[in-house]
Amino acid sequence: MRRKGLYLLACVFLLMVGCIGKAEQKEVKTSEVVLYVPVPNQDEGQKVIDALSKAYGDDPNSIGDFIGSPRCPDFLEGWYFDGNTLVFQVRGDTLRARKILEEVSGSKAFRIEMMTDSIFSQKQLKDLLDELNRRYNALPEGQLKANLMMWGSTLHFIEVIFIRNTPEAREEFRRLLMDSPAIRFSGPEEPIRNNATGASKAYGISLYPEYTVYADTASTASFILMNGSNEAITCGEHYFITYKGKDGQWYELPINTFAVDIAYYVTPGSSHRFVARLHPEVNGNASGRYRFFYEVSLESRENIRMMAEFRLTDNYEKAKRAEKTPIPKTTVKNYVEAPKEDEQTVYQVVEEMPEFPGGMPALMEFIRKNLRHDKAEKNERVIIQIVVDKKGNATNPVVLRSTNPALDEEALRIVSLMPKWKPGRQAGNNRNVKFVFPVAFKPSVQNTN
Repeated sequence: MRRKGLYLLACVFLLMVGCIGKAEQKEVKTSEVVLYVPVPNQDEGQKVIDALSKAYGDDPNSIGDFIGSPRCPDFLEGWYFDGNTLVFQVRGDTLRARKILEEVSGSKAFRIEMMTDSIFSQKQLKDLLDELNRRYNALPEGQLKANLMMWGSTLHFIEVIFIRNTPEAREEFRRLLMDSPAIRFSGPEEPIRNNATGASKAYGISLYPEYTVYADTASTASFILMNGSNEAITCGEHYFITYKGKDGQWYELPINTFAVDIAYYVTPGSSHRFVARLHPEVNGNASGRYRFFYEVSLESRENIRMMAEFRLTDNYEKAKRAEKTPIPKTTVKNYVEAPKEDEQTVYQVVEEMPEFPGGMPALMEFIRKNLRHDKAEKNERVIIQIVVDKKGNATNPVVLRSTNPALDEEALRIVSLMPKWKPGRQAGNNRNVKFVFPVAFKPSVQNTN
């Protein structure tokens, strides 16, 4: 479904460790200055990885994926780059390991890190993550699942990020999912004071709560952004919410801050409806005043922080009778209510976006395991859009950004292999929802110099 005046752009930014060419400089722009940040030159270390991939890897087209392979020595449990330096994680006799790795790779351009009982290797972390994903998928819906924002491995441990990182949340995680010394927890534990303010109207742009009052048990609140200016504006998926505490101070409402970076292009005279999640099952939201903050960008000006105030109430009859905020007709001339959906309606954004089993980390791992790189001559990225239907099927794949037909075809093949997703939901019902993700290619062994 396409709405006049509103277009959707989307991409997912990934942190990937791999080959970066000769020493180069990357331009980083800020609002005031331009900084030049040197990019590490990992060429020598990458040659070692290429050699070990040929010697130990199961798939000659996959670079770096040899840890845990039957051909890989048991003492080798991981590798990573520390700046320019390649580091191998080794258990046991490090002198013997270095000698073997030097002979196989024909190079001494690496460092050895000795594994101990208190230091966890990439191989151990991968096994733990696989088990954690399996247990998470089997876990019934509840407060723990609602509180989990994301998790993944760092160099030496697994980081689990909560919406609210309380002692009770940590204990529940250890009891219901996994208790391991390799796991570290993060996220806010105590309320964070935030007296931020913003504009409800600026340069002809207005932000309204769709309803001024919601029940304190409401899972979401919705807002209408009206573009009454003479130029297009851009906004996204990131927002934050504050609430007024009993002490009269404003505090941040803990929310899930992980979001796919989506940009909405709202033309003059158009509107955009945004749905924010309140996480009452995690926060136990109290009645009172709340503020929703949303940043927009004009083509000719810096970013503007918009703010809309709303209330939560424990008077559920009052919340049920709440009427929509009246929108002045002069604000946006062509503002109309969204049409009623039918079975074929496809949503751009819903309250609960579709989710691959295990989340984005699992999606990226699925792509990595199943992707054939033999057509790639350099690092390439194909952007794919799918529609996750109400039953969780990945349907209607479309290439949004192409590199070459062979890679496009391979990216579409990956979609055909996907298991069922968790469907997107809006107002308590499953919906057909668009989802965009990248498929990253790396050059195969025979194509690398």
